[in-house]
Amino acid sequence: MSKKNEKKILSQRILSICFLLLIVAGTLIISCRSSEPSEEQKRNHPSAKQVNIGTPKFMPGNNDIIIFEYASVFSSKLVTYNLKTGKFTKFENIPFKQAFFPSYSSDAKKIVFLGALDEFGHNRNIYIMNADGSGLRQITNFDFSGKKEGNLKISNKVRAPSFSSDGKRILYAKARFKRERAYPLSGTMDTAWDVYEIDVATGKERRLTNYDFYEISWPHYMPDGKRFIFSAEGPVNSTGKGPKDFREYEEMYQKNFIFIMDGIANELKPAFTYGSNSDWPCVMPDGAIIFVSETSAKNSPKATRELFIYKKGQVKRLTQMDTWISHARISSDGKYIIFSKRSDKKTYDHSKWLMNSDGTGRKEIKIPMNLLKQESTKAGKVI
Repeated sequence: MSKKNEKKILSQRILSICFLLLIVAGTLIISCRSSEPSEEQKRNHPSAKQVNIGTPKFMPGNNDIIIFEYASVFSSKLVTYNLKTGKFTKFENIPFKQAFFPSYSSDAKKIVFLGALDEFGHNRNIYIMNADGSGLRQITNFDFSGKKEGNLKISNKVRAPSFSSDGKRILYAKARFKRERAYPLSGTMDTAWDVYEIDVATGKERRLTNYDFYEISWPHYMPDGKRFIFSAEGPVNSTGKGPKDFREYEEMYQKNFIFIMDGIANELKPAFTYGSNSDWPCVMPDGAIIFVSETSAKNSPKATRELFIYKKGQVKRLTQMDTWISHARISSDGKYIIFSKRSDKKTYDHSKWLMNSDGTGRKEIKIPMNLLKQESTKAGKVI
């Protein structure tokens, strides 16, 4: 056989093999596509019907009543729960796919929360209603049209609204942009977070910080109603006061991210320094600060975080549970703390706990999740 014929036969074999590989690849793609679960299958999958609850808040003046959202993948609703009687009170009239972050006014007559018309909770606005669920009113009207500022898509993602002590203003965190996650992570994230407040009567919004934080906690007004407390990481400081970015900040203050401010005139510096990763603060009626801080031993395979109190310049540890405590809430009279925890940072076994504000009398809150699950599903569909 001539070399020319050998080359011809070899070329034909290569083409045949390539053709077969294309057929196999096409078959695999079709197979994968056909195995993709439908939207109906996703909705009826057991994982879509699991019910979780957010960190509860106390009703001011009545420490037996807590309010929280209970959520499955495609839905979240608001409910109050009586710790003594075990009675649920649902808010049936809220016309949203997602309702979350509820919080009472100081006189317990109003509730502020976030509502989203879409089932994934993306396009959120702030609403208030009377404590019995009547008088629903939209406070914000954010633009979710997907506009861009430069190369970044505008976000307007909101978190954790809460009332001022006089009920005239609402404090919250808001992200300005969406951006691509850093490699190797995929997808987008909300970023450029800052603290804002809005006048309830006029709807006028005011930006209170100007740092485009990478991440932020839930902000709270201080007892004087003028200052506010929060924690945040990754500042981009253009004010000229304090460190200019997160690298410079951490060189000065390590990972202490708790701030008390009254507006953009403040210098960016922590309210106090303690250990590493001190964040997620909330404030007592007397101005003492409850916060979490990492307690993991160096090089320990298990990450732990505990509750502490900062009062009159002194720090006292409140818990020794060897777990990962997420965040806490305080009763309006300062007597009790309610908090969420997981056994480890990497686990998702959330549980809710109640204790006295001095760290004594700790007990788990056994909310009957089976009853909430019954309420969150009907005819096999998530509502």
